[in-house]
Amino acid sequence: MEGNSIAMRTCKDFVSANREQSFALYEMQHALLDGVFESRRDIKKGYLHLREITGSFDWKHPETGKVYPKAIKLTLLVPTVLDTKAEDILLAIIRIAGIDGHRVHPDQPMLASFDPPERNAKAKDTIEIHCTKYELLKAADMGTGKHDYEQQAFYLKHMSRIIVEWENTASGWSGSCWFLSHDKHEDGRLIIRLNWRLAGAIFGSDGDYAKIDLNERRSLKKDPSKTLHRWLSAHLWSGRSEYILYETLIKHIWSQEATPSAQRKRLERLKNEILPELGTLPQWKIKTNTRGAQITHHKDKQGE
Repeated sequence: MEGNSIAMRTCKDFVSANREQSFALYEMQHALLDGVFESRRDIKKGYLHLREITGSFDWKHPETGKVYPKAIKLTLLVPTVLDTKAEDILLAIIRIAGIDGHRVHPDQPMLASFDPPERNAKAKDTIEIHCTKYELLKAADMGTGKHDYEQQAFYLKHMSRIIVEWENTASGWSGSCWFLSHDKHEDGRLIIRLNWRLAGAIFGSDGDYAKIDLNERRSLKKDPSKTLHRWLSAHLWSGRSEYILYETLIKHIWSQEATPSAQRKRLERLKNEILPELGTLPQWKIKTNTRGAQITHHKDKQGE
């Protein structure tokens, strides 16, 4: 992620790279779709059930520069079993692709063009990475026991079942695609392909992206803290500060409707557990009051 001049590296470099700065570039519209990685454990055989998650974002015409508000409509059909651990694996895949040095250059497209393909880079649907199951586990900060390998296989399987449907209401183009696909060899090697419109963020293009600091994420122990950290990283880039209401923060952690009693418990967890844990991160400062929190995302010493 250090620019287009980055040298080619393999995912075996992850361990040494992780001791320094470690992050994944995450395409903005996916990062801001709440509920994708929020499992519903109360559903029997949740992997057989899909939940529909929708979102929209602005589209800038590549020739005229005119911006069409909320012209891109996204619908994701997501297995209900996917949770923050699944997102850990997805972010690890993005991270590995970044340190692998994958680039499409000089025909680097802007993010999420949603236009008919004109150049070779835009014609590519996926980016492909090669690594071992062990390397992916380490990149996702998981253990290497039998259960961890089983979890990895489970989450790869069900992330591969996410369907993305999109429509550009300004240009008239629409379509659908799989979010991720993968092959597993008997010797432990993986071939993983990410949807191009997500993978565009991997290449560090000039489009909107979210920078998720994986070292920060790994230091968080609570799943809701990781979920809010991911959303805040997308919403509040380093160097920015904003006052955000508690009710806004809550809806970006828990997308499911709740009873008044359950909502009060969510507020208590937010104020007493989640925000204090996020406040321990060196780059984040959180000052709370009655209705919300002033959240500041400081720039790191290395800058942007």
